[in-house]
This record gives sequence, C-alpha cells and structure tokens, in this order.
Amino acid sequence: MQLLSSDFSPYSTRVRIQIRKKGLPIEIVAPTSPALRTPEFADKYPMGKIPVLVLDDGTSLGESWAIMEYLEAAFDQVSLRPTDALGIAHINMLARYADLHLSPALFPMFLSLLTGNSVDVDKEMANIEKELNKGDKLLASLPDFRQRPLNIGDIALATNILFAIETPKLFGRENILSSYPVLNDWWQWVNQDAAVEHGMHEMSTAFNAYLASKAR
Repeated sequence: MQLLSSDFSPYSTRVRIQIRKKGLPIEIVAPTSPALRTPEFADKYPMGKIPVLVLDDGTSLGESWAIMEYLEAAFDQVSLRPTDALGIAHINMLARYADLHLSPALFPMFLSLLTGNSVDVDKEMANIEKELNKGDKLLASLPDFRQRPLNIGDIALATNILFAIETPKLFGRENILSSYPVLNDWWQWVNQDAAVEHGMHEMSTAFNAYLASKAR
C-alpha cells in the first residue's frame, strides 16, 4: 500500500503519525503521477485531495478520518482506537471538533497567509479563541487523557492544533494555548509520543519552508 501525502497537510500528517505508531508497511510518497491539483489527479481519486491511501489492489481511499478508521479495522495488532462504545464516541468528538469547529475558524487567517490578502485580525482571533475555549472545555469533560493511551482522536486533533498555535504567531499572538490550561496540558502530553513529535516536526518544517518561499 501507499499513502499519497504532504508534510504541509495536517490531514496527511495525522495518517502518517498513525502509520508510524502502528508500524505499518505502507510507503509514504508525494503524489507525482498524476500530480496533486491537476484534473488527472481529480479524475483518478474522486475526493481530489490528499491524503489518499492506495490499497494493494490499486483501489483507493480518501479523507483522513476514513483512512484512519480503515487502518484501525484492518490492522488491529496495535490498536489506537477504543473498543467500547463511549470511548469510540469520544474519539469521534475529538476528530469532529478538529475538522468542523477548529479548522474553519483557522481558515481565514491561514488563507490570508496563502494569498497575501488582508484579514480582520481581531475578528478572526476572536473566532479562533472561541473554538480553543470550546476545545478546552471538551477535553475537560472527557476522561483524563493522562490515564489512557494515545488514540486516533488525539492524533487527528494534534495536527490542527499545531496550525492553531503557529498561524496566530504570524499576526503577533504568541503562546495562544496559555489561556487554555487543559488544552495546553494535553498538547504537552500528546507531544511526548515519538510518532506525534515526528509528525509535528515535519509539519513545522514544511510550514516554515512555505513561509520562507513567500518572503522571497
């Protein structure tokens, strides 16, 4: 199998972390033929974006959470998914929060970095802080993360949180997690995992390289 991936993508990164954490024999490659963002890529892979998991028979899966769920079901020797109904609900809450709440709040400021267009920083920062406050309350409402193993919900959230930390820095807001003690403690905890730390380093490196290229 192959994972079509980019270090810059939080959604690709979460799958790479899972693959490494589980020790799966999946080759991680950049999409080249066809190349990403081409009509040929969209024709071959229905979702038209990465990550894409190409299975042994040549068929493919798109969408990071669907891929992660598949890998847990197909390779359960090292499990990163709870087996009880409540635990499964909890990891889905973390993933849904990351993708449907936090990510949309980050998008306007991130788009401003990509395009160079101006943005109402105060307004967008207020939206981000609203969602970080929501995430802080969510984690506080769940069983103590320190008393359980890392799971795919944590992995899915971690990659989005990295952008929630790094993007506001470029608009003058340092240490944004300092106002959210549970989320901040969780962030320190999740980065103690070697596979997570590796993925965060790849994302940070790619993010900084992109910013450097825009500054030229």
